[in-house]
Amino acid sequence: MRTLLIACGNCWRGDDGAAHRVLDLLGPDIGAQLRSVQQLLPELAGEIAEANLVVFLDAAIDCDRLSLEAVLEPEAPPALTHVSRPSEIVALSRALFRFKGLAFQCRIPVADFATGEKLSPSAAVFAEEAARMLLDLFGHPARWIDR
Repeated sequence: MRTLLIACGNCWRGDDGAAHRVLDLLGPDIGAQLRSVQQLLPELAGEIAEANLVVFLDAAIDCDRLSLEAVLEPEAPPALTHVSRPSEIVALSRALFRFKGLAFQCRIPVADFATGEKLSPSAAVFAEEAARMLLDLFGHPARWIDR
Protein backbone atom coordinates (compact mmCIF):
# COMPACT_ATOMS: atom_id res chain seq x y z
CA MET A 1 0.00 0.00 0.00
CA ARG A 2 1.43 3.38 -1.00
CA THR A 3 0.58 6.22 1.37
CA LEU A 4 1.20 9.90 0.71
CA LEU A 5 1.06 12.58 3.41
CA ILE A 6 0.88 16.14 2.06
CA ALA A 7 1.57 19.01 4.47
CA CYS A 8 0.30 22.35 3.21
CA GLY A 9 1.13 25.78 4.59
CA ASN A 10 3.69 28.54 4.88
CA CYS A 11 6.28 27.85 7.58
CA TRP A 12 7.10 31.57 7.73
CA ARG A 13 3.55 32.47 8.82
CA GLY A 14 3.47 31.13 12.37
CA ASP A 15 0.79 28.49 12.87
CA ASP A 16 0.31 28.08 9.12
CA GLY A 17 3.36 25.79 9.33
CA ALA A 18 1.64 23.36 11.74
CA ALA A 19 1.20 20.66 9.08
CA HIS A 20 4.92 20.73 8.29
CA ARG A 21 5.66 20.28 11.99
CA VAL A 22 3.56 17.11 11.94
CA LEU A 23 5.72 15.67 9.16
CA ASP A 24 8.87 16.64 11.11
CA LEU A 25 7.55 14.79 14.14
CA LEU A 26 6.65 11.69 12.11
CA GLY A 27 10.00 11.51 10.37
CA PRO A 28 10.93 9.43 7.35
CA ASP A 29 10.45 6.06 9.10
CA ILE A 30 6.65 6.38 9.13
CA GLY A 31 6.39 4.17 6.04
CA ALA A 32 4.71 6.84 3.91
CA GLN A 33 5.87 9.31 1.32
CA LEU A 34 6.03 12.77 2.89
CA ARG A 35 5.42 15.89 0.78
CA SER A 36 5.62 19.52 1.93
CA VAL A 37 4.01 22.27 -0.12
CA GLN A 38 3.04 25.89 0.48
CA GLN A 39 -0.24 25.52 -1.39
CA LEU A 40 -2.16 22.79 -3.17
CA LEU A 41 -1.59 22.95 -6.91
CA PRO A 42 -3.26 20.99 -9.74
CA GLU A 43 0.12 19.38 -10.46
CA LEU A 44 -0.34 17.24 -7.33
CA ALA A 45 -3.15 15.31 -9.06
CA GLY A 46 -0.67 13.10 -10.91
CA GLU A 47 1.37 12.46 -7.80
CA ILE A 48 -1.56 11.37 -5.64
CA ALA A 49 -2.86 9.08 -8.39
CA GLU A 50 -0.03 6.68 -7.59
CA ALA A 51 -1.09 6.37 -3.92
CA ASN A 52 -3.65 4.12 -2.28
CA LEU A 53 -4.12 6.52 0.62
CA VAL A 54 -3.60 10.29 0.67
CA VAL A 55 -3.81 12.50 3.75
CA PHE A 56 -3.81 16.26 3.29
CA LEU A 57 -2.64 18.07 6.45
CA ASP A 58 -3.41 21.75 6.85
CA ALA A 59 -3.80 24.47 9.46
CA ALA A 60 -7.42 25.41 10.14
CA ILE A 61 -8.30 28.66 11.86
CA ASP A 62 -12.03 27.84 11.78
CA CYS A 63 -12.00 24.81 14.08
CA ASP A 64 -11.15 24.14 17.71
CA ARG A 65 -10.32 20.42 17.62
CA LEU A 66 -8.19 18.15 15.50
CA SER A 67 -10.14 16.32 12.80
CA LEU A 68 -9.56 13.68 10.17
CA GLU A 69 -12.31 13.63 7.56
CA ALA A 70 -12.83 11.96 4.21
CA VAL A 71 -12.27 14.26 1.27
CA LEU A 72 -15.56 14.57 -0.57
CA GLU A 73 -15.86 15.32 -4.26
CA PRO A 74 -16.76 18.93 -5.09
CA GLU A 75 -20.23 19.53 -6.51
CA ALA A 76 -18.84 21.48 -9.45
CA PRO A 77 -15.91 20.45 -11.65
CA PRO A 78 -12.60 21.76 -10.31
CA ALA A 79 -11.47 25.12 -11.61
CA LEU A 80 -7.99 25.11 -13.08
CA THR A 81 -6.39 27.73 -10.86
CA HIS A 82 -3.10 27.89 -9.02
CA VAL A 83 -4.67 27.36 -5.60
CA SER A 84 -6.91 24.38 -4.95
CA ARG A 85 -8.73 22.55 -2.16
CA PRO A 86 -8.07 18.87 -1.42
CA SER A 87 -11.44 17.94 -2.94
CA GLU A 88 -10.50 19.60 -6.23
CA ILE A 89 -7.11 17.88 -6.38
CA VAL A 90 -8.73 14.50 -5.69
CA ALA A 91 -11.44 15.09 -8.33
CA LEU A 92 -8.82 16.10 -10.86
CA SER A 93 -6.74 13.03 -10.05
CA ARG A 94 -9.75 10.76 -10.45
CA ALA A 95 -10.74 12.35 -13.76
CA LEU A 96 -7.29 12.56 -15.36
CA PHE A 97 -5.29 9.76 -13.75
CA ARG A 98 -7.95 7.31 -12.55
CA PHE A 99 -7.05 7.72 -8.87
CA LYS A 100 -8.96 5.04 -6.98
CA GLY A 101 -7.49 5.47 -3.52
CA LEU A 102 -8.83 6.95 -0.32
CA ALA A 103 -8.28 10.61 0.55
CA PHE A 104 -8.55 12.30 3.94
CA GLN A 105 -7.99 15.78 5.26
CA CYS A 106 -6.42 16.36 8.68
CA ARG A 107 -7.38 19.82 9.94
CA ILE A 108 -5.08 21.17 12.66
CA PRO A 109 -6.58 23.96 14.82
CA VAL A 110 -4.47 27.12 14.81
CA ALA A 111 -4.84 30.75 15.87
CA ASP A 112 -1.79 32.82 14.95
CA PHE A 113 -0.48 33.60 11.46
CA ALA A 114 2.09 36.16 12.61
CA THR A 115 5.33 36.37 10.67
CA GLY A 116 7.93 33.92 11.92
CA GLU A 117 8.65 30.20 12.10
CA LYS A 118 7.47 29.59 15.66
CA LEU A 119 4.14 27.86 16.31
CA SER A 120 1.86 29.10 19.05
CA PRO A 121 1.76 26.79 22.11
CA SER A 122 -1.71 25.50 21.22
CA ALA A 123 -0.77 24.81 17.58
CA ALA A 124 2.33 22.92 18.75
CA VAL A 125 0.15 20.73 20.99
CA PHE A 126 -2.30 20.05 18.15
CA ALA A 127 0.60 19.20 15.79
CA GLU A 128 1.83 16.63 18.33
CA GLU A 129 -1.69 15.24 18.66
CA ALA A 130 -1.98 14.95 14.87
CA ALA A 131 1.35 13.09 14.68
CA ARG A 132 0.19 10.63 17.36
CA MET A 133 -3.11 10.11 15.55
CA LEU A 134 -1.31 9.37 12.27
CA LEU A 135 1.09 6.98 13.99
CA ASP A 136 -1.92 5.11 15.36
CA LEU A 137 -3.54 5.15 11.92
CA PHE A 138 -0.49 3.55 10.36
CA GLY A 139 -0.29 0.86 13.04
CA HIS A 140 2.87 2.08 14.71
CA PRO A 141 3.18 1.70 18.45
CA ALA A 142 2.40 4.85 20.36
CA ARG A 143 6.05 5.86 20.41
CA TRP A 144 6.96 9.44 20.92
CA ILE A 145 10.27 11.11 20.23
CA ASP A 146 10.68 14.75 21.15
CA ARG A 147 12.39 16.28 18.14
